[in-house]
Amino acid sequence: MEEVTMLLTLILVVLLSISLQAFSQERYYDLRIDCGAFNQTAARNQDGHIVQWLTDQNFAYTGENQLLSYSQHFSTMNSLRYFPAGQRNCYFLPLDSSDRKFLFRAGFYYGNYDGLSKPPSFNLEIDGNFWTTVTTNSTNNNKPVYYELIYRIKRDSAQVCLVQTSDEIPFISSLEANEIIPEDVYRLMENNTGLLLHSRINYGANATIEQLNREQDWFNRIWKAKKMSEYLNIVSAIIVDDTMLGENYPPWPVMQTAIQAKNISDSIHLSVNFSAQTTTVAYFVLYFRDPIGRFTESIAQVEIFIDSQKLGATDVPPDYRTTDVFHVVSFYPVKVNGSANVTISPAKNSTLAPLLNAMEVFSVVNMPYASKAAYLPNLSVVSCLVFLHLLTIIVSATELF
Repeated sequence: MEEVTMLLTLILVVLLSISLQAFSQERYYDLRIDCGAFNQTAARNQDGHIVQWLTDQNFAYTGENQLLSYSQHFSTMNSLRYFPAGQRNCYFLPLDSSDRKFLFRAGFYYGNYDGLSKPPSFNLEIDGNFWTTVTTNSTNNNKPVYYELIYRIKRDSAQVCLVQTSDEIPFISSLEANEIIPEDVYRLMENNTGLLLHSRINYGANATIEQLNREQDWFNRIWKAKKMSEYLNIVSAIIVDDTMLGENYPPWPVMQTAIQAKNISDSIHLSVNFSAQTTTVAYFVLYFRDPIGRFTESIAQVEIFIDSQKLGATDVPPDYRTTDVFHVVSFYPVKVNGSANVTISPAKNSTLAPLLNAMEVFSVVNMPYASKAAYLPNLSVVSCLVFLHLLTIIVSATELF
């Protein structure tokens, strides 16, 4: 009888420790995971700031770690976690808010880690919702592949799963989750939908703005640089490293470069090619600000067309303005068949050639399911308390005999 009592007491202690661990689980508003790494990574971003990346040992409980035999410039791509067993393997992300938008980004760098020269393809899910199909590459010179999604979590956690769709083995190199505050960022986004990033382009810039610290881009966005020879590529004389206060909070460096038509009467023509040939529901965001200090006051007004249909118009704030310093124009929903042609034309009264600083384009995906991961710590706590109560009764009863 003493042995039974000791065994039950041991079970009580174990369950108590589990429940305490569940209660004390750390939660994140800015979570960056270096998948497959054995030690925490301190990666230096392009402006010299240190960004801390956590190992994935507390977020994934299946799969195997693998270090690459050669180094990538960005250190979080030097390791990965692959999943040789099971059709679905998941990361559980404890987040510090519920019913909030988060930017999720998954990174993949194959690096021929398995020696097969056969980069896999597989599906990515979040909270049981289809996110995207991951297609990786095999050559050393290619850069990592990223898939980004803006998604509203229903509870205080999210579950990101890699789903095997063939005999190819899924893997992942990095996983990020960043809270988007305030609520009016990407204000046209509907509940039960997600914004799958197609492109986020910083026009007229020399270098891609990525992995910034939170002061420069509050939401950890990557802005890819693009110069276009058919237009003027203009840049402000002074580049400020900060976030602009206003709709969608773009970084200052993004709004201090632009492309501009070479003549006042000309238009800017941009093509957006979606991979799917079926109809896609898209979300467009365009950013406007004149980055050049001009000697004469000009009237800068533009009209915006998508596939020859006028969807909106705006003025372009001048460089010297101290309030209302930039304008954002968003369009949703926009139905696209394979590709979309964006045209920015001068308005009737404009005395300045049209310009554009940046543009974001998203595919809109349905997200009908709520997070299941949020229940896991709560259920473990409730279950532990129930078991603790029952086992206490059993231990007390055994001591009577």
